Amino acid sequence: MKKVTFEDLYSFNFLSDVTASPDGRHIVFQKHNACKETNGYKSYLWLMDTETGAVKPLSFGGGERGAKWLDNETIMFSANRAPAKEVKTDFYQLSLKGGEAQPFISIPERVKALEPLGGDKYVGVIVKHCEGKEQKAEDEALDGRDLLVFDETYFWFNGQGIRNKIRNSLVIYDAQAKEYIRVTSQYFNLAAFAVSPDKSKIAFTGAAYENKVVNKNGLYVYDLASGETKTLLEQGEMVAGAIAFVGENELFCAINDFEWSGKNSRFYVYDIESGERRALPFVDAEVGGASGTDVNYGGGQNKKLHGGKLYMTRAVWGDSHLCAMDMKTGEDITVSGVKGSINGFDIAGGKAYAVALRGSDLPEIYSIDLSTGCEKKLTSFNSEYIESHIVTAPEYFTFVNKDGFELDGYVIKPAGYKPGKKYPAVFEIHGGPKTIFGSVFHHEMQILSSLGYFVFYTNPRGSDGRGEDFAYSTKFLGTKDYEDLMEFCDVVCEKYPDINEKKIGICGGSYGGFMCNWMIGHTDRFAAAASQRSISNYVCKLTATDIGTTYDLQQVGATPWEDFELVWETSPLKYAHNAKTPTLFIQSDEDYRCWMSGALQMFSALKQNGTDARLCMFHGENHELSRGGRPENRISRLTEICGWFDKYLKK
Repeated sequence: MKKVTFEDLYSFNFLSDVTASPDGRHIVFQKHNACKETNGYKSYLWLMDTETGAVKPLSFGGGERGAKWLDNETIMFSANRAPAKEVKTDFYQLSLKGGEAQPFISIPERVKALEPLGGDKYVGVIVKHCEGKEQKAEDEALDGRDLLVFDETYFWFNGQGIRNKIRNSLVIYDAQAKEYIRVTSQYFNLAAFAVSPDKSKIAFTGAAYENKVVNKNGLYVYDLASGETKTLLEQGEMVAGAIAFVGENELFCAINDFEWSGKNSRFYVYDIESGERRALPFVDAEVGGASGTDVNYGGGQNKKLHGGKLYMTRAVWGDSHLCAMDMKTGEDITVSGVKGSINGFDIAGGKAYAVALRGSDLPEIYSIDLSTGCEKKLTSFNSEYIESHIVTAPEYFTFVNKDGFELDGYVIKPAGYKPGKKYPAVFEIHGGPKTIFGSVFHHEMQILSSLGYFVFYTNPRGSDGRGEDFAYSTKFLGTKDYEDLMEFCDVVCEKYPDINEKKIGICGGSYGGFMCNWMIGHTDRFAAAASQRSISNYVCKLTATDIGTTYDLQQVGATPWEDFELVWETSPLKYAHNAKTPTLFIQSDEDYRCWMSGALQMFSALKQNGTDARLCMFHGENHELSRGGRPENRISRLTEICGWFDKYLKK
């Protein structure tokens, strides 16, 4: 058996984007692979016969994405098959009966989504300058080759680049006329859309803004026959989230006033004609939610209206379950409560077809019987890897903290563990904070195990999966969550005496990076730290990042002008002069979620104090470096982290 290594990234098969044919006879999904030659990812379309279980590849170019069914035997998809000299998006159609994919539609815009409405009509989302400025293929947001102009917030967004005056617009495209009409207004930024079963209406959420982004959006329905848009929820009242049609004239929507950070949405069904809404029972959970890992790549839907029930993924403790809610009675049902994570699914023939992680396995396709919850593994893309490598499953336990909350805990032993021998350990901290860690395969953690480390982690207060009271985090950061993490470390050391308590490192990204920075300023307990895409100064983060004036402001609870002391008190940089822990900073220079100033300031402060620190800045990467960055950079990141811990935890 082989140990897990950095280069194993090239052996993984990442699955995503399951979509079922109208008759339910077939599903199409995507398989992605990291590619050494291009230092990128190849994406292919695969087909499964739901009756026989037979699986075969549909495409071979390596750049095919976004499959949509035109009928039971034909799909359309987008692909970049030649370098574009101008901004455009090309779509192809492919018959299941065989033959090559044929050019289908070419739209001279950057298209994020396109769905057939029947005939020659399509609904799509285009990314466009709202004032009609010319865009360029290499960077459509540039105002000049050496000049960027910002005159609104937000001016950039993680993973999307410069967003000044850029909007996502909802359009109806006529393939015969080769033109589109814009449904949303000039300054409107689309968040999500859904098409009615008879394809006569389009529901959508989003907000129009100039000068500064607004947090609370609206809910609308566009009638294709009349061309009129009806407002169901006025912009500025609340945030409309997940939407799905319940038949032709009713619409499900998750709504949140975000009175405080961590609050869960309430579920409603709108009568489209009258505009009235009725409340569904409060389930104290959000639509969506998956267990954190670095072996997911691609997307997929996390909700589906079928048979009068809304099926959805939902975080439950450290797992992601498939649940359902009856749209008439409000009955809440757990369809599948198997431990692990469901990343996306579609429904056909009384079954859900899901991309899921189970046990110590990598992502595979599973069928889930909607009546019995019975699961069946349908693919084995990653079986050869799992069967030939030492993958150590985490051991699970719960404990009650000093405030009476039951918390969960996971411990991965070193590969080849021998009782009685002392081992170093790494304490992993998830992002969010309203996310979860669970039992699923995590490449970074398995590498640390293979290198001889204990790895342990928990879901402290502020995490998802336990209801909104548990997830509450306004004016909370660095308080109860810090206490939970420190107490958990005590419990782990007591339960696993072979951990060398003098050789424990801490590691985390985003909120986990915030917590690493916070910890090194509040305790000398840890021998080393790896702080990734981190937060150190909320005075800066509130005004420099894509979600600073919305999400972060809600968490901190005040602007620097309203309560400077509160904002500064919540900033790890305030306590950096106390830090004695050798710290590695991992940062991307296009991470607009946790801007690089956070890492730079904390790194400089530690250097000023004489504390050993190292900063690795990845050029051209963003907040998703560990999950979707270029393969060589992902491997370099892991090499840096493990090298840093080897330096301080093994000597």
